[in-house]
Amino acid sequence: MKWVTFISFLFLASLAASKHLPRRYRHAGHQDTIAQATEVTPDEFRGIALVISSQALQQATYEEVSKVKNDIVELQKKCAADEKSDPECTKPLGTVFLDEICHEQEIIAKYGFADCCAKVDPERKDCILAHKNGTQGFIPPFQKPSAEEGCKAFEADPDQTMGRYVYEIARRYPFSKTSSIFAGARKYKEVLTTCCKEADKDACFAEKATEVSKYLRKEFARQKQICSVHRKLGEVPLQALKVALISQKFPKADFPTVLKLSADIVHAYTECCKGDTLECLLDRADVSKYVCSHQATLSSKVHDCCEKSLLEQGDCIAHSENDDKPADLSPTVREFIDNKEVCQHYADNHTLHQAKFVHEYGRRHPELSPELLVRLGKGYGDLLEKCCALENVVECLGHGEAELKKHISDTLEVVKKNCELHATAGDYLFQNELLVRYTKKAPQLTFDQLYEYTKGLTKAAAKCCHEDEAHKLPCAEKYVSFVLGEICREHEIHHINKQVCKCCGDSLTFRRECFSGLGPDPEYEPTPFASDLFTFHPDLCTADPEVLKRKKQKQLVDLIKHKPTITDEQLAGVIVDFQGMMTQCCEVADHKTCFETEGPKLIERTRTAFGES
Repeated sequence: MKWVTFISFLFLASLAASKHLPRRYRHAGHQDTIAQATEVTPDEFRGIALVISSQALQQATYEEVSKVKNDIVELQKKCAADEKSDPECTKPLGTVFLDEICHEQEIIAKYGFADCCAKVDPERKDCILAHKNGTQGFIPPFQKPSAEEGCKAFEADPDQTMGRYVYEIARRYPFSKTSSIFAGARKYKEVLTTCCKEADKDACFAEKATEVSKYLRKEFARQKQICSVHRKLGEVPLQALKVALISQKFPKADFPTVLKLSADIVHAYTECCKGDTLECLLDRADVSKYVCSHQATLSSKVHDCCEKSLLEQGDCIAHSENDDKPADLSPTVREFIDNKEVCQHYADNHTLHQAKFVHEYGRRHPELSPELLVRLGKGYGDLLEKCCALENVVECLGHGEAELKKHISDTLEVVKKNCELHATAGDYLFQNELLVRYTKKAPQLTFDQLYEYTKGLTKAAAKCCHEDEAHKLPCAEKYVSFVLGEICREHEIHHINKQVCKCCGDSLTFRRECFSGLGPDPEYEPTPFASDLFTFHPDLCTADPEVLKRKKQKQLVDLIKHKPTITDEQLAGVIVDFQGMMTQCCEVADHKTCFETEGPKLIERTRTAFGES
């Protein structure tokens, strides 16, 4: 679908005169300046300056970055007091940040920015952004202080401690949103405030600081996934999903507004993905301001978000509940089915008509996932291609409507079956089932990778299967899409196989269906049998239960990699045989001798069952 085409068309045709257009659509002379940076508090502006400087000067020391940050803050104070006090006061904010970096001659010479600073914008800006490196390990791993040392530093100078924390995070994630780093810093400050009062500081930090790290890793992973999709598939799939999601979140919003917001949000993604995190921040702030100034026509659910600081509004709005459907909204979208004129609308602009369908269907069905809505939009387009070539258009569309409804019911049935399996099997056996499936699909992945991905899918089932019917499907598709996105990011770095490549590269919204349809990799050469492939140690009888579970899962994966075409019956037989050996050997005093005797017998029986002996 040519989403870029219709969004551009709609902006030119319908929104060009809007006084509410974001900054990039306004007159070129109207831009954010440092003198206007009063919409955030002084502390927030200092934080922004620190984040942007740390992300640009990744290899610089904290002291060097602080020098740049302090100069920017002082300039902002000066310009706020008198906009005519310095020529920098009326320059675009992004230009001022680059000017301040390039004024530091020693720093730019030391870290290789001299050539960039000799250029003029936009070449200067592009050059500096091109230096950003988000590769893991580019900045050495952070050496965490002990709990005691961290608390002493925090008590002595809270601002310095938090500043260093923000600096260390920002320089390692130069493409990440400022708001995510701020959110992580707020959470970490709460950890310091709480844990430094505890007698057992180490235990407190081990629990609470780990949660902050998990939060940040997931946030950054999600942002990297967006950039991966943007890099490989462009803005199209991201805009399509946003149209669906915003239609559900703001069902009162009219179609042009939904398109406007979706384009604005994806444009912010584009800026962050190319490393222009300041422009990304400003774009997101514009979206927040627009939403908060149009609450009456958009949503009654964002009031509390709009009471927060500008830096917190965006993420809060993104996670806000869907607004209630308008009372006068018709229950169905018959105008897209019972109307011959739809063919003319479709002929006039294919993608615009499909987008209207997604919008109208989405605002009526918050219980469906955005991914499913986009798939329905694609199905509706295919239906029009078929029916509009026939004489009995309405009759054909009526039959086709049943196909769209079947796709919805099929999707819900997949979720239902997986939830039933999870309810019956529990987390451990459910994950084992997923390990079998995904080892067959992608045997090139290591056990640790397969374990983490299937653990993520198991957590999705544990969380989403307990949701009510209004939230179950959106929850499931969201979390499953995240895990599949992580697999695709891994594939982008290290090629997995051709069938995974196809699923990752063809369609974002059909990705889950594609992965579900994969069988054993046809080009995979199974791991040859070796005597040490399956080893049975006495610690199988004495290991911690969780450790033992993982050991068994490792052997399960090794077995599938050796025999990816194994049938369910063969696998069940091997598992029963293995459990029997475990019971037998763990009941005798000499575990070691028993395993040495019975282990080879088990292997031989297994190979015979596989037709290998």
